[in-house]
Amino acid sequence: MHRWWLWVRWSGRDLRRRWVLVVAIAMVIAIGTGAYAAFTGSATWRRVSNDQSFASLNTHDLKVRLSAGTTAAEGALLDRLLSLPSAGSVTAAEERLVLPAQVEVREAGKDLLVTGEVVGTGVPARGEVVDDVFVAAGRAVDAGDTGPVVVLERNFAEYHDLPERGALRVSGGQELRWVGHGQAPEHFILTGEGGTGFFAQSTYAVLFASLRTAQDAAQAPGRVNDLVLTLAGGTDVAAVQQQLESALLTGDEPVSATVTTRDEMPAHRLLYRDIDNDQKVWNVIAGLMLAGAAFAAFNLTGRVVEAQRREIGVGMALGVPRAALAVRPLLLGVQIALLGAVLGVLMGAAIGAALADQFRTLLPLPVWQTDFQVGAFARAAALGFTLPMLAVLWPVWRAVRVEPVEAIRVGHLAGRSRGQGLVPLAGRLRLARSTLRQMPVRNVLRTPRRTLLTSLGVAAAVTCLVAIFGMLDSFARAVDEGEREVTHAAPDRLSVQLTGLQPVDSPAVAAVTGAAGVARADLGLTLPGTARANGAEVDLVLETLGPDAVWTPTVVDGTAAGGPGELVLASKAARDLGLRPGDEVVVSHPQRTGPAGFRTVETTMRLVGVHPHPLRVQAYADSSTAELFGLSGAANVVRVVPATGVAALDLQRELFASPLVASAQPVTVVTDALRDALDQYTAILAVAAGITLLLALLIAFNASSISVDERVRDNATMLAFGVPVRGLLGIQTAESAITGLIGTLIGLVAGFGVLAWITRSLLADTVPDFAIDPVLSAGTLVTAFLLGVIAVGLAPLFTANRLRHMDVPSALRVVE
Repeated sequence: MHRWWLWVRWSGRDLRRRWVLVVAIAMVIAIGTGAYAAFTGSATWRRVSNDQSFASLNTHDLKVRLSAGTTAAEGALLDRLLSLPSAGSVTAAEERLVLPAQVEVREAGKDLLVTGEVVGTGVPARGEVVDDVFVAAGRAVDAGDTGPVVVLERNFAEYHDLPERGALRVSGGQELRWVGHGQAPEHFILTGEGGTGFFAQSTYAVLFASLRTAQDAAQAPGRVNDLVLTLAGGTDVAAVQQQLESALLTGDEPVSATVTTRDEMPAHRLLYRDIDNDQKVWNVIAGLMLAGAAFAAFNLTGRVVEAQRREIGVGMALGVPRAALAVRPLLLGVQIALLGAVLGVLMGAAIGAALADQFRTLLPLPVWQTDFQVGAFARAAALGFTLPMLAVLWPVWRAVRVEPVEAIRVGHLAGRSRGQGLVPLAGRLRLARSTLRQMPVRNVLRTPRRTLLTSLGVAAAVTCLVAIFGMLDSFARAVDEGEREVTHAAPDRLSVQLTGLQPVDSPAVAAVTGAAGVARADLGLTLPGTARANGAEVDLVLETLGPDAVWTPTVVDGTAAGGPGELVLASKAARDLGLRPGDEVVVSHPQRTGPAGFRTVETTMRLVGVHPHPLRVQAYADSSTAELFGLSGAANVVRVVPATGVAALDLQRELFASPLVASAQPVTVVTDALRDALDQYTAILAVAAGITLLLALLIAFNASSISVDERVRDNATMLAFGVPVRGLLGIQTAESAITGLIGTLIGLVAGFGVLAWITRSLLADTVPDFAIDPVLSAGTLVTAFLLGVIAVGLAPLFTANRLRHMDVPSALRVVE
């Protein structure tokens, strides 16, 4: 017992003497294990929060959406639903009118004119409200409200910092009052017009209203175009979906509509797929941080033990059992392990809290559950204890196996006993003649294992940094390419969406094309569709272009569409469908069957060209293709170019007054929204980037601090011969920079590999409609260089004070 107490006291003395080093190494472990706990644990509370948020608002199981521009009589959709064989399994259902709208807000110093939609909800036919609205501020729409009252969508309101109450106008100049901020399940993530984007809260406003208010705004009394319903537990959703699709196509007036499940909802898909794919990304990042911490712990603790080599040798020469001599360095490992485990839990809790705050800002769900994840943090604590213990066992085992005389050797004899490493390679290199200038390279080559382990720790941090910032670079490049494509001609044009299909010679169309601020205009159709080929399926937004179009897509392969049935697809759509120009593709699209009837049909079309826009839903056809849709002589979109001297915003306001104009937006509205979303997502990635920066700096600091201990006699000898402290710092700085350069080069290669895997595998599943190729910008490369070489190289400067106050005679003493 007395002997063990002696070891404990000796270990305590070591701890007091090396407390900075012990804490620093423990922090390296803590960062790796804490990041692992936080990033892997975030998936659990995100999934729980999603589940509870969707459940709390009675989210639909099935939704019927009529084709764009078409409506049905109020009650008609419910009648078809209730005629189904499985009607008894329907627990709740309600009809809605969802119409596109231009929204103008002039409140609290804001002057906003954005696209959006009005969601008018009727009284449930049975059961409770489907897709209820969660009110985050203010109040809900009440049956006793007088006049048109709405609830403003929460994401849009919070993004623009709008008050709880205010007034706005929609297309046609109708004024509405909003009485609160809220959100419905379909709008947990705003995906913009047609669901073609994501995180569109800056440019897309949703208004939740009563069915009557929506009908008044659309000037469509007694009309609906949407039906949502929930089913009893255990019901075969696919079977009910099939029955409903068949019922819509039968009867006196077939209805062209799509029937989708909850899983097909863009917000639902993004939220849940984002968890799984984010988790894979976080696992890679956390694994790299953990690997960097493990390499650093193995290297640093090993060097601490090797620094005690002479003391272990003296003990063996005096007859102390080898097992007893191993106790002291092992106790150092225990100190680091315990401190690393405790700090790892605290670090993980701090990182988790930072992530939770960022996710609450980015995804303001009705319910957020961010409970402490015991399992994840227990694993982190176990890793935090195990890693340094494993790291210290190997060098301790090596230290006690050597002969005492070899362990006691000092100076050049010690270096010879340990081998020369790759020093002979230095003889083949053309180095500076000065011995001091040769030292950094020779020191790196003398201990290749140590250099490699330190470099791998830095490489892991650089890999994380490159992967994180590379994701942002890749997103930004894709957005820039999209903007270049839509602005290569008539960059200031507006896309004017009409509230429905209009004859091309109608007064409504003439009012747009003949507006005072319009210099040029062309008409077209924008219709939803689905392309199928080679077992794959891609949703499309099909737009027709005439010979007088103010803008046409750039064709990078093939030719432009010039006849009926010819199609130009995005490069990503063609690639996903396995098509090349000249191939045939089956397109599912609405087709008019009468004055108000539509049905969904399939037409075989020919792919004639591909364009470079990153959104794969963008598809273009010649105006003659309108015959296939049964829509010859009709239009629902007008592309206009402002007259000379007329600002795009002024033209927007001029067209805003037309009641048949649903929206008039610049063609860059989608790319602008993507940039805003990118800025918000950057905040989450910044948390991980900051952690990797701290990890790299700690690794460099610890390596430099241990180097001072290892080379205390070498440094003392050079000081005794008149080498100034700045000379020693120059040697260590150069050596550290070389090690950092090796780690940076490894990290750049590995980081690009991780980035390629993320963009081509994970993001392709999370955002399948957006083409993202791996790209590293010059800024990312410079940042990686600054972190891996400059910051790591400057770390030895923190040891200047120790070198300046070194007791040279004591350091040179051979026998204590």
